[in-house]
Order: sequence, then C-alpha cells, then structure tokens
Amino acid sequence: MRKLFFLLSIVFVSCEDVITVDLPNAPEQVVIDAELSRPQGGGAAQLRVLVTKTTDFYSADIITVDNASVSLLFDNQVLFANHNEGGEYLLDIAEITIDKEYQLVVDVDGVLYTATEELILSGTFDGVLQGDGQLFSGNETEALITLTDRPGLGNYYLFDFSYNNLFVTRDRFYDGQQFTFSFFYDDLFPKNEEVIIRMVGIDEDFFTYMQILLSHSGQNGGGPFATATSTLLGNFVSSEKETIALGYFRVVESSSLPFTAE
Repeated sequence: MRKLFFLLSIVFVSCEDVITVDLPNAPEQVVIDAELSRPQGGGAAQLRVLVTKTTDFYSADIITVDNASVSLLFDNQVLFANHNEGGEYLLDIAEITIDKEYQLVVDVDGVLYTATEELILSGTFDGVLQGDGQLFSGNETEALITLTDRPGLGNYYLFDFSYNNLFVTRDRFYDGQQFTFSFFYDDLFPKNEEVIIRMVGIDEDFFTYMQILLSHSGQNGGGPFATATSTLLGNFVSSEKETIALGYFRVVESSSLPFTAE
C-alpha cells in the first residue's frame, strides 16, 4: 500500500496592530514534584522532592520554597529529607519494596500536604541507538528506544529525554514484548554531547495526569510543573480545605542510558 503525506500551508496576511491583554493574577499555589525511586530490579532508593509555587502565565521565574519540612513515613518510621537548594529536598533510603505504602508529608507554612503511594515496577530499558529518520525540517535527530515490557500487567512508562523532553506511553500494543519506537529531537539538539535518557515505570493515574499536564504545559523551560496553565490536581491532600497543592508523588523503578548523537 502506498502512503501519501500532504503538507498543508496556510498563509495569513494581517495588519501589525499590537494588542495588549491583561490577564488576572491568580493566587500563588504550592507545587510539589516528588519521586521516590529505585533502580529497575532493586537497589538503594532516593526521595527527591521539589517544592515551588505557581507563577503568572507569562513569567519565566520559578518561585522556590526553601523553608518546607519534608518527611517520609513507612514501616512505623518517620524519615526527614535534607534541604539542598532551589526548593529541593533529598533523602537516601537503603531499600523500598512492593506491597508497602509510602506516605509523603510536606509542611509549608504550617499547612500539611500528604500523598500515599506504593512501588510501581518497571520493564527493562534495553537500549538506545541513533536512527536516520527525519520529520519536517530534515535536521531532527532520531533516537531509537528499545524496552522489554512485563507481561499481563497493563504497564505505563514515562521517558525523560533531557532538555525538558518528556513522553509517556503504555503497553496496549506491546504487552509482554520487546518494543522499539522513535523519538525525535528538534534541530537544536547538540551533536557529540552525551545526554541521559531515563525510563520510569508509572501507574495509570500518573500516566493520565502526565498526558494532560504535558498537553497544557508545552514543556517549556523549567519543566511541566513550573507554570500552572490550569488547576490540575494531583494526589496531594491538604490539611486545610482552603488550600491545595499541585503536583504529584510517585514511587517508581527507573533505568537510565546515555545517548550521544553524531
């Protein structure tokens, strides 16, 4: 079967009047991007929590929260994360396991934001190679990603391709199989510089959340959580009804591989 591809070009001609639109200033909201992660197959884990506040739609600034208290509760233990810088809080943990609940509590100015999740296992990140495919400009860089899915579980994955390039996929058409797909970097992607590509096993709720978030954010500087283009609630519950926290807490397995384009 021969496939035909049509490129439709539409030219708009207009005057050059400048229109100023005043957007209302929304109240600041706490944003918590939190991940408890271990290597695929097991190993020492790390909790990384980034606490910020929302900015205006057109602002490039990121408001960090550096006075929060971040704690993780499991197995009748309470462990406190260490403040790093730029709103980041870190905690190293010897081991995390399946069928166990992990509760994250973030205290911001006396308001407690809580989320509870269990470990989601991941498939295997088998490899990444440079392909020779192209899209529109002819200068894109193709990365061929190969993974092996865990059978019969309804798996979901988040890929971080660096430079704020995020992508989510599910195993609807490759359940239990080895699968290869293409990701294209744009023509600004640097050559002969190593980047790290990361694969994370996620659950259906976070998959749906990221699909919506990425479609709204445009993945601009600062990542999808930096500027709230809509009030998309994650899995945090606030101790006060009048306040909410955007963002998400997940407990995951992850794998990373280097990639260098020539």
